[in-house]
Amino acid sequence: MMKKRFIILLFVLLTFTESFCQIIPGTRQVALSHSDLAFSEEPFSLFNNPAGVTNVKGRLIGLFYSPAPFGESALSTGSGSYVEPTSFGTFSGGFSIYGFDLYKETKIGLSYSRKIVDKFSLGITSFYQHISIKNYGSKGYLSFNLGGIAEITKPFRLGFLLENLTRTKVADEENSIPVVFSGGIGYKAIEDLSVYLAIRKELNYNASVRMGVEYLVTKFLQLRIGASNEPNIYSGGFGIIYDIFQIEYAISSHPDLDLSHQFGVVIRL
Repeated sequence: MMKKRFIILLFVLLTFTESFCQIIPGTRQVALSHSDLAFSEEPFSLFNNPAGVTNVKGRLIGLFYSPAPFGESALSTGSGSYVEPTSFGTFSGGFSIYGFDLYKETKIGLSYSRKIVDKFSLGITSFYQHISIKNYGSKGYLSFNLGGIAEITKPFRLGFLLENLTRTKVADEENSIPVVFSGGIGYKAIEDLSVYLAIRKELNYNASVRMGVEYLVTKFLQLRIGASNEPNIYSGGFGIIYDIFQIEYAISSHPDLDLSHQFGVVIRL
């Protein structure tokens, strides 16, 4: 009975939108419904927008864990990342492990970003992804993401992300690895309040509109909320800041499945 339930859940996950891991790493990004493409200055930017860490001055370490996505512990997702700024640009590395005995996905990413001109940054991430499906074998492949951020004014930025720009395929199946374009804006309405809006368009699917708000209540506490459509998802979370540590939590809904909880730690060295 339990195995049958997993098979049904796997079918829903693989056919609802895209074919791979449904939770992109980053507790903050999950809480904002992945609406922040313009101010993504965090360890998991290599998964969300690699250009985001161009302005980061110190090393960053990030850990991410979702113990039971959609209410199923078998789909647990774990990820880690590291950011190293240098005089030649910013380097990042990270990994993500997702799945259970019927379907498992491992992703390793390396990223490089730098300022092209004073107010425009570009970043590129290369991913090696290995997929294993029970009774069907396994497959590894390489894909690339390209991201950019333009600072229009100090509180206002534009960001974009092109996923799988090389249009890599698995087993010659068209769009088996989605080609996705995302564009967004970020605006710091006041020093402690930021508003984000993004549109994500996957080839052959309707566009998804994503919104998020982030508010620094005190220097120790940051609150976040987000929402998106296609599918309709609502999210929220917080970050507790103490010295070099930031403890993060996010929760997100799904129109057909249970709630997902995410936990994260960011260390700023």
